[in-house]
Amino acid sequence: MLLTTASASLSYGQAEAEFAVLIGRTQEKIEASLDEYQAFLQETQSEKLEFVREINKLENSLVKLRQSELIARRNATEDKLQLDELQNRIKALDTQSQYSQGVLSEYLTNFESRIHISEDQLYLDPLRETRETLNNAPDNPADRLPILFQALELGIARQEALVGGRQFEGKAITPLGGVKTGQIAVIGPVAFFSDSEGTDAGPLRFNSGTIEPGLSTIALADAEKLRSVLATGSGLLPLDSSLGNALVLKRAKGTVAEHISKGGWVGYAILLLGAVAILVSLFKLIDLRSLSVREPGDLASIAKTAASGAIDDAKSKIESLKGPIHKMLTLGIEFSRTDTDTQLDAMESSILRFRPQLERFLPILATTAAVAPLMGLLGTVVGMIKTFTLIEVFGTGDAKSLSSGISEALVTTELGLIVAIPALIFHGIFTRIMRSRIGSMEQIATDFSRLVFAHKPSKETEQ
Repeated sequence: MLLTTASASLSYGQAEAEFAVLIGRTQEKIEASLDEYQAFLQETQSEKLEFVREINKLENSLVKLRQSELIARRNATEDKLQLDELQNRIKALDTQSQYSQGVLSEYLTNFESRIHISEDQLYLDPLRETRETLNNAPDNPADRLPILFQALELGIARQEALVGGRQFEGKAITPLGGVKTGQIAVIGPVAFFSDSEGTDAGPLRFNSGTIEPGLSTIALADAEKLRSVLATGSGLLPLDSSLGNALVLKRAKGTVAEHISKGGWVGYAILLLGAVAILVSLFKLIDLRSLSVREPGDLASIAKTAASGAIDDAKSKIESLKGPIHKMLTLGIEFSRTDTDTQLDAMESSILRFRPQLERFLPILATTAAVAPLMGLLGTVVGMIKTFTLIEVFGTGDAKSLSSGISEALVTTELGLIVAIPALIFHGIFTRIMRSRIGSMEQIATDFSRLVFAHKPSKETEQ
């Protein structure tokens, strides 16, 4: 038991010693670990400080970068706005350039077309050069506007030169077809010319197919005034408000004979028909005056005398009457002893014999009024056939060669209407007069027969 207890004590002591050793070792390890931990903490703390400093630097850099980004974005937005504004301004300027180019191009066209024909001698070459330069220039306003500005400057220089009138040496085509050199004066919209020889002077007009203007003939007194103005620079000028068109129209109009000759043979046939209608109308006027119908003022007295049986006395009362009314009343007096119907039939027979005298030559006027337009239509057809024949030969390019056929077509229609309208009017007037006179005679016959019947003695009175 003691042994066991000793052994147990010995074992417990050994264990306690070993445990103490182990505790010492453990304590050493713990202290070593703590030292290592402290060293690690110190190292970590120093590294953490470095990281913090780096993080702070990076955060500061990030803040600066974000600020730079905001500034860059704001600048980019402003730049975009400025770019959009510049693009809009560029578009507006481009639109203005295109508009300016269109306006100046139109000005150039108007300048070419509106200058006086006499000024072509001054501006034809510069304008041709401008046109050729424009045709060769790129389709870009920047390249074309300077060229158009040259044309504008040329027009402005022309306007400045025209203030108060402009005089220069040039050429003109005389009425006989020759070309003469002389002084040209452009005053407003008109131009005047006087040759160096002092023989021809007058206003200038457009001459088709030539560069030089044509000279219009004026009165000698006006030509002398024009030469004086061109020589001295002052005086009175002959002014044509139509700018030369009146003289051209006057020459183109021609005489009546020239106008009628354009109608050809159909026109002459229509005029012949019209002459016949005029002669018939004049004869008919004279004829109607001779065949007048005048009711006697004492018709009741004549009827009473005829009813009483005094035939000769009644006839003596109508001796002053002339023409058809005398013949009709004579028959009425002669048939006064018969019944009313017989008397009226006798008087109406006189009216029927008188009617052809009133109607004579009227069919000629009616025929003329109907035929003249048809003859005008015939002339129109003939003229159009002639025109189409000329078109087949010469084409449609030369209007002057076609004018003869067109003139014939229109002139014959005109002449046909000129003849037909008066003929129709006179036919209507003469027909109305004829019907009026026949109606007057019928009325006189009816009144005379009624008065004779009223004054006849009754059968009881005779018994």
